Amino acid sequence: MHRKRNVRSIFGVALVVLLGVGSAQAQRLSVASGGQKLLTLNDRVNKNQFIWTSDAPLESIRGTSEGVAGTLTIDPQDLTKIRGTITTQTSTMKTGNDTRDNHLRSPEWMDASRYPLITFTISSVQNVKTAGNKATGWAVGNFTMHGVTKQMTIPFSLTYLPENASTRQRAPGDLVMIDADFDLSLKDFNIAGTDGVIGSKVGEKIKITAQLFGNALPRTTS
Repeated sequence: MHRKRNVRSIFGVALVVLLGVGSAQAQRLSVASGGQKLLTLNDRVNKNQFIWTSDAPLESIRGTSEGVAGTLTIDPQDLTKIRGTITTQTSTMKTGNDTRDNHLRSPEWMDASRYPLITFTISSVQNVKTAGNKATGWAVGNFTMHGVTKQMTIPFSLTYLPENASTRQRAPGDLVMIDADFDLSLKDFNIAGTDGVIGSKVGEKIKITAQLFGNALPRTTS
């Protein structure tokens, strides 16, 4: 009887260890680089921008925001440790129509002078899955826009390129590309606009695509 219990206990421990190893491996990229690095969004790697789309019965609007900045800590051997803040400047939001862009930045809409930044601060990363130098996951954190902060979970994909002679032509260190797609409700962020426009000419929800590029260098301690 004791022997059976011991066998079951050993089997249980082994199963937990194997599951733990599998989980850890799923969070690692298959690259030689390791250790915590500081990833800085850098237009030398490629153009950082948010692309947003508003679909409404009377009009479809596509715009961009290019005043993007931010730093993240990243360890390619444990992507669940990604932390940091990404920002974009409200004043850089453009739709290709100057009159509409002025309305967009006005107090009735984004109120760019009062709320100059849109930010996303990552507090945790979950559901990481890797394949070679690529990964997908969920970034959980606080999204702040128009003076309102909401916790959001944003799915992302990531590509990691260890430094080599070709990457150094763009920027030093490892290069990282991050894409994310998500929706924002204007109501959630107290954006009311002018009477009757939201729902007719401006969509109640805005589709966002983030295209982020940066270079990662080893963190230095002072």
